[in-house]
Amino acid sequence: MKIGIFTDTYLPEINGVVSVVRLMERELRREGHEVTVFAPTHPEQGSVAAEAYRFPSWNFIFYKGRRVALPYNRRALRAISGLEIIHSHDPFSLGLLALWASKRYSIPHVHTYHTFYAEYRRYLPWPIRPSRRMTEEMSRAFCNRCDAVIAPSEQMAEELRKYGITRPIFALPFGVDEEEFARQPAWDVRAALGLPDQDLLLYVGRLGMEKNLWFLLRAYKRLLQDRPQARLIIAGDGPYRHELEGYAAELGLRESVIFTGYLPRERLIDLYKQATLFVFASKTETQGLVLVEAMMAGLPPVAVGAMGVLDVVTPSETGLLVGEDEEEFARACLSLLEDERERERLGEAGRRWAAARSARASTQRLLSIYRQVSGERIGQQSG
Repeated sequence: MKIGIFTDTYLPEINGVVSVVRLMERELRREGHEVTVFAPTHPEQGSVAAEAYRFPSWNFIFYKGRRVALPYNRRALRAISGLEIIHSHDPFSLGLLALWASKRYSIPHVHTYHTFYAEYRRYLPWPIRPSRRMTEEMSRAFCNRCDAVIAPSEQMAEELRKYGITRPIFALPFGVDEEEFARQPAWDVRAALGLPDQDLLLYVGRLGMEKNLWFLLRAYKRLLQDRPQARLIIAGDGPYRHELEGYAAELGLRESVIFTGYLPRERLIDLYKQATLFVFASKTETQGLVLVEAMMAGLPPVAVGAMGVLDVVTPSETGLLVGEDEEEFARACLSLLEDERERERLGEAGRRWAAARSARASTQRLLSIYRQVSGERIGQQSG
């Protein structure tokens, strides 16, 4: 099968969508399929440029790390006509190209709705910020021109149905790479950070307003009253890193919160494996891929129970879910920090859950969706 992946975010960017796209590429190729990626140029792309057809692009000024592509590349446009499946991962410049190509060449089009755009509107200034209703209408208009829509969680699938999307919607959280987590750690996190005996609470992800990190810092401060040896590690970067570092200092947490910035993939996995708890406060996740990664490493999570998180963490079976209450969050963390046996039980159950939903298993479900929409398109054309 000749598959075209259209994405507005790609290497060398590091985020959840890029992680999914890269895993999807690898696993589809392992299954013997031909995969072609269509993505924007990036000023730091270097040697990775050869891995995809690149379209001229520029920075989107309102959202750091996001690029806007001019969907014109003669070589790429010639390659599109030979595709058998189009899979888009954004509804923007390359997503619109995917819509055009699907219609122009009668190619089945599957779209993955990765981001809860109704919540991400806040990154736009008031004069150009669409209303929530307008965001839903734009999402409906795009998705109803596709053959099928993939939502990363059942919670997000239900949200899309409320928008009035009538195309088939499949809940398919794409798993993580089990092979990456099989090796033994090579980086001694505690020695490197000078934290030999401390409890290590770990957050991984983008440092954006939607991640609810101000709440997480306040909850952590409450935890310190009962567990002064706890340390919070925030791994990742984003547009609000400076503000978050300032807020941590304002709360008196300058010495106990560690901002690592982006880490190489190998070191990040070593950090997952050596932390004590994973802490997560976002209420807008469509899937929460970092939660799955933490669980694959055997790291039990404490998270705010909302949106896609509800599809990943089973309360008291693979982790703890709480409301958006600082005291409740701190108590949940304290209960696990004081109970090593319970941490181990939750960690092992979470690892088994994540392994059963690995990238390889997700790819088989994805291929069945491709076959279904291809068959339906052929049936429509013959009818």
